[in-house]
Amino acid sequence: MKSIASLIFVGLAAMCLAEYTAKQQEILAEVVGKCAVELGVKINKDLIERSKSSGNPFPEDENSKKFVACFLNKTGVLTADGKIQTEKFIAFLSEGHDAKAVTEVAEKCATVEGDTIEDKGYNFHKCFWAEKKFEL
Repeated sequence: MKSIASLIFVGLAAMCLAEYTAKQQEILAEVVGKCAVELGVKINKDLIERSKSSGNPFPEDENSKKFVACFLNKTGVLTADGKIQTEKFIAFLSEGHDAKAVTEVAEKCATVEGDTIEDKGYNFHKCFWAEKKFEL
């Protein structure tokens, strides 16, 4: 569960540091909170400082994969049957960012595979952080 708490704070810290619009920040905070409740995560504020320097904020472990899948599912990016909805991702992230760059990354990363929904969601997330060419 420590990993999940770390994930949530990475997400929260990223929201504070990133160039997200107010609308995006509101949605991100709501989804992070819902996933925290759903997964039974207790938040520890000490983790924010450790998360600020991370390029890929989620380590590759089962708790991280569950959190990422929950997050992507609640934002409509990952369906219950494991399909990546690129149009949802592009619509959300294009606001305030280069839509062409967001589209390129989303389309490239939507082709990732995974044995489970959690793996597929995590692999999409991992691909996004590796391939994005714009600042967040």
